[in-house]
Amino acid sequence: MSYMALYRKWRPRDFDGVVGQDPIVTALKNQIQYQRIGHAYLFCGTRGTGKTSTAKIFARAVNCLNPRDGNPCNECELCQEAETGFNVVEIDAASNNGVDNIREIREEVKYTPAKGRYKVYIIDEVHMLSAGAFNALLKTLEEPPEHIIFILATTEPHKILPTILSRCQRYDFRRITTAQIAKQLQTLTEKEGLEADEDALQYIARMADGAMRDALSILDQCSSFYLGQRITLEKVYDVLGAVDTQIFYEATRALAGADAMACLQCVDEIFSKGRDPSQFLTDWISHLRDALMTKALGAAGVELLEISADRAKGLTEQAQSLSADQLTYFITQLSKLENQIKYSSQKRVLIEVGLLRLCHPEDDHTDEALRSRLDAVEQKLAGGLPPQLSTGAASAPKPKPPRPEKAKQQVTAPMASRPAAGAVKELLDRWPDLKRRLVKEQPSFYLLNMMTLTPGEEEDSLFLVTGKAIYRDQLNQKNGEKLREIEAFLEQNTGTRYRILAVTDGELQKGAPPPAESDLADVIKNIHSDITWE
Repeated sequence: MSYMALYRKWRPRDFDGVVGQDPIVTALKNQIQYQRIGHAYLFCGTRGTGKTSTAKIFARAVNCLNPRDGNPCNECELCQEAETGFNVVEIDAASNNGVDNIREIREEVKYTPAKGRYKVYIIDEVHMLSAGAFNALLKTLEEPPEHIIFILATTEPHKILPTILSRCQRYDFRRITTAQIAKQLQTLTEKEGLEADEDALQYIARMADGAMRDALSILDQCSSFYLGQRITLEKVYDVLGAVDTQIFYEATRALAGADAMACLQCVDEIFSKGRDPSQFLTDWISHLRDALMTKALGAAGVELLEISADRAKGLTEQAQSLSADQLTYFITQLSKLENQIKYSSQKRVLIEVGLLRLCHPEDDHTDEALRSRLDAVEQKLAGGLPPQLSTGAASAPKPKPPRPEKAKQQVTAPMASRPAAGAVKELLDRWPDLKRRLVKEQPSFYLLNMMTLTPGEEEDSLFLVTGKAIYRDQLNQKNGEKLREIEAFLEQNTGTRYRILAVTDGELQKGAPPPAESDLADVIKNIHSDITWE
């Protein structure tokens, strides 16, 4: 006998074998047990969730001579004949979608079945019928003979005419959970005599995306590729062109730290191992989504994701080092990149260019990127505004802040030592490496990538210069708390205490003062001047 694919071999033979559709199974079994059988059913749901299998089981059960709690016995004469299409007619609407095909059905339904009570028509992919075919079917569905049952199956119920929908009992098949698929795979591998690691089956279940048939096809593919060998997670990666999940942690850390070299090394590893770049981006987006869910929902998000304890711990640690805005922005940009490479012959080039752009967000002037930064600024303003402004009360006039050249005298923090001759020039040479280390330790300092460090007029003063007021304002929040952290970092690594002020290049040239932190109107005005709203 020729080999039979696993999804065909293990197609459920009764309702008890249908996985993940308990409400639907219970309803159909009750109808059979209590003889409340309808004349038309609509089974909706994504691929591989059991629509056609359930329809075939139901078709056997309604005519079964020895039903057992609503299940067909699969042993009687009528159950056996149902397999040959004696009382069950399957029609593929994708290839039989014309009016003439439906007219043939209308002529056939007049005749009673030679055996059994019902003749069942299963029309798969019914949404593919033409408008004329739907209209031809409508009258039959409205007033069918007592011996006829129609079961319509579709993945796109929105394409079916409302007049058809209103004449059917509708059952929506849900995506099967990862845990249910993994449990079923474990059972079937034991029956097939296959050896498979638990984490490999978990990954297959996750890649199936709620479709039991897809999971069995992947398992079949893995068992054929590694015939007679134990199926491990690494072997599943090889078959699917996927990569070890550890690389997603590394790539995300590199992206958050604006480490272009590390990002390109991850890409090189993907291509050197012959992995599928599209699958890599898909899995990376899924990883970032999991991290976002973990950050937003905490323990509830971990439970919703149905992941292992080790993966939950890793996601939680990474989510703590990233903001929700960063994760959302990364997901959005990588999703766009995934769509771009689908039809490109230069997938590697597009991925590398896309990651380099993400490592330099100052080059991204899209509304989406700027709004993401605006959200972060607004959150900080909400937490650091003076009470009188946050309540709407009138505030007393505030003295003008000092100009950049005079602001240096306002810093009263004790300094470790005065810079030696040539120390500032040496610091400027070391700044790229120091900045990279600071951003890696604290990803929130990614905005330093949009700024230039320049010497001040005095030997111990420095300016962080930017072309965008929004970046300057982020450093000036909470009385320049971030600037003090940068000063402390430089002191720790150079032994010298510098005084740092964040300004725009226009302010540096004109000598104009930056806006005061508490002057909300000026801050919002500067923010809105940086963004083009549609």
